[in-house]
Amino acid sequence: MVFSFSTTKTRVTVAIIGIVIIISVLLGFFFLWTQTDVGRPAQIDEASPGLGITYLTITPAVSVYYRLGVQYGALVTEVIPGSPADLAGVAAGDVILSFNGTKLDEEVPLLGMMMSCPAGDMVRLEVYRVNDIVTVELFHLE
Repeated sequence: MVFSFSTTKTRVTVAIIGIVIIISVLLGFFFLWTQTDVGRPAQIDEASPGLGITYLTITPAVSVYYRLGVQYGALVTEVIPGSPADLAGVAAGDVILSFNGTKLDEEVPLLGMMMSCPAGDMVRLEVYRVNDIVTVELFHLE
């Protein structure tokens, strides 16, 4: 079978269709490459000044993904050795529910509470740990 493009109009049409196909394929690859895993919540760890921890703010999606048993707070993902949190017994996997009696959630994040707390003050944390809630007290450092 031999194809013959006798008119300029036909050649331009075929070229435009080819370009559209190439652009569509490239855009498809781009969207597949940038798409995040739907089942897993986006993880944005935040360092908490003064406590010596890294944490993840708990949202309903984070709670379900990690099977936390609580719907709010700050999931501790890392504790710096020798930090106030470490010395007070806070461990990775703990969930900080409140800061000086104030419930932590998306509207009241742990970082905001830490920034408003003067250095050197005693801080009281309510911590959820393996189906138990404990109160931890520690000094807030700068």
